[in-house]
Amino acid sequence: MAELQHQQRLAQQRQAQLQRAAIRAHNEAVREAQRFAREQERAAAAAMRASAAERAAAERTAKLAHIAAREAEVEERNAQLAVSYDEIDNLLNATLEVDDWVDLELLREHSTEIPLNRPELLTPTRPPTYQVPPDRPVFVPPPPPSGLSGTLGGNRRHAAHVESAQQEYLNRVQHWQLALSHTCAMNAELRDRWRQQESARKAALADAKHELAEANAERRRQTEESNARLDSLIIGLRERRPDAMHEYVSIVMANSIYPEAFEVSYEHSFDAGDHELHISVLAPHPDTFPTIRAFRYNKTSDEITSTSVPATETKRRYASAIAQTALRTAHEVFEADREEVIESIALTVAVNTVDSATGHDVRIDLVRLATDRADFLPLELSKVEPSATLDYLAAAVSKNPYGLAPLANHGVRG
Repeated sequence: MAELQHQQRLAQQRQAQLQRAAIRAHNEAVREAQRFAREQERAAAAAMRASAAERAAAERTAKLAHIAAREAEVEERNAQLAVSYDEIDNLLNATLEVDDWVDLELLREHSTEIPLNRPELLTPTRPPTYQVPPDRPVFVPPPPPSGLSGTLGGNRRHAAHVESAQQEYLNRVQHWQLALSHTCAMNAELRDRWRQQESARKAALADAKHELAEANAERRRQTEESNARLDSLIIGLRERRPDAMHEYVSIVMANSIYPEAFEVSYEHSFDAGDHELHISVLAPHPDTFPTIRAFRYNKTSDEITSTSVPATETKRRYASAIAQTALRTAHEVFEADREEVIESIALTVAVNTVDSATGHDVRIDLVRLATDRADFLPLELSKVEPSATLDYLAAAVSKNPYGLAPLANHGVRG
């Protein structure tokens, strides 16, 4: 359920981003880069076809198009940088624009029947077009002699004509029988082939229906199981069971989509006795934090270079992101918990790293905050300075988060 919510919220965030001015500028830069690239390709192709004089002009045009394409690429990269920094600088404001409560009923699945994946099997095989059998020959006797011709030997000639006609008739009957036999054999072959095809269709249709029935039965089973788990979760929240609260918080956190340049993960547990949520937010390591200020294109070397953000600005931005993450997480949990099951939060924002002295994996806490609902909810987070708010809430904060400086009460042998 948490993964489903995560993907849905991710899609919603991407859709919202498309409406932002920075994204529109980014898309425009992409289009310009593509347009210049096409012009460059056309100019290069024209240079290959042109005469020597024309080739020089075409090469100049191609070079200008290449420069324009590279400059458009730089604009595209800078637009994306602006988007990334804007998202990081507004980590807290981004969550204040939405309601973090999750309506669990919206997660209820509704089983829909899977359609037959081979609908063509429902159409019977078209019957063959049989060959029309030849008509049986008809014997037509020659006309009998009449009048004087009969007395002058006409009867003998008539008898000879009749005999000849009969022989010709017998020959036609023989040919007819052969043609009829061939036609019947051809029609029998067409009929057998059609019956085989129809039999194969019916067998394939039966198999497809059987597989479809099994697939629909499995889908119904999965839907019933999913909805049963959802019912158990809803009941568990009413009963304030720790496992139910743990799962609900997982869904809430899966809804919280951070920018690609500052992705976080969570570890949490709920203490039913104290009604307190313990949650650790794992922030990205400073080494992965963006530090490029802008990209530039050098026409002489045909290279794209970059300038770096001043170290003080990078440290300030990272520290601000850590502070915003702490407040954002607490806000999302309290706002999502409409039943007010969670009375307090013990929150840590930390970074996993390697201890340079021992080479061991360590986790360095950068913020440690303990706050309850009554103290946190009255805050007007849309107007605060996050670092000042953490001071107000008596949080322990690293003096140099970007340098992974541990909290003051760490690092001294007892």
